[in-house]
Amino acid sequence: MEFAPILLLVLYGLAFLTGAPLNGYVLFVTGCRTERTASTVWLLNRAVSDFIFLLCLPFRFIIIFSLHIGWARRLSSSITSLHMFSSAFLLTAISVHRCVLLARPEWAQKYCTPCLACWVALGTWALSAGFSLRYSDLWESFLPPPSTSINFQMDPERAKVAIAIQFLVGFLIPLALSLIPMFCVVHTARLGRNRMIQATQPLKILLGFIPTFFFCWLPYHIFYFLQLSATHPRPLLHIGCAVTYFLTYVNSCLNPIFYLTMNEEFLRYQQHARNPHTTDHSESEPAD
Repeated sequence: MEFAPILLLVLYGLAFLTGAPLNGYVLFVTGCRTERTASTVWLLNRAVSDFIFLLCLPFRFIIIFSLHIGWARRLSSSITSLHMFSSAFLLTAISVHRCVLLARPEWAQKYCTPCLACWVALGTWALSAGFSLRYSDLWESFLPPPSTSINFQMDPERAKVAIAIQFLVGFLIPLALSLIPMFCVVHTARLGRNRMIQATQPLKILLGFIPTFFFCWLPYHIFYFLQLSATHPRPLLHIGCAVTYFLTYVNSCLNPIFYLTMNEEFLRYQQHARNPHTTDHSESEPAD
């Protein structure tokens, strides 16, 4: 297993060099070029979360090659937890907003304003920070292998509660709420083909968000449960845990691709950038 640190270094490096520029471009376009709507507010906050997460990826390099630097381990675990909760909460907000756009477009156009979206996004960041800071010391104790320079005794009961909260609040419940628009599409399909085509337009980006969120974050939670049940250190379990962290970075690399290829605001911006003298009269989702 001596090649494992080098392999992880290469994988993390690829994720950093790919994801950071893409998310930086998304932040630039969303903040400076596109019209400010509720949808762009959600995507801007999601891109901020991904960008911060990827910018802190170099701390993983420090952990891999310098295992006894406690501040790097604490910062990395806190940023990972903050990103996990914020991504899950923002995905839920995006899904609920798209569902409202489908069910009540007139109401959504009137009340789902960018100002309201900003306040909801601020609330999601506050909740994410609260969950992350409360258990930051606990997440650090699970990083393989534990640093001998940190005097930390893990409380098994507290660890079980924290991991259960992490799985339910940071993954399972947001994922279940995010699937609601899909059931709305199935119901709308019964109303006719034209209605079905119109209904799927505000949901296209969720077709990318939800599957990647599920497949990239599920192994992360599985390995936390496996580490909790392990009675003694296992090298293969530690390597598997490091790979699951890489999958979470892959999720942050894929998100900006969905922003740029599926979101209506970006598509309108790209069309206008190619031909600034034309006006987009195509049918799109109701204005937020």
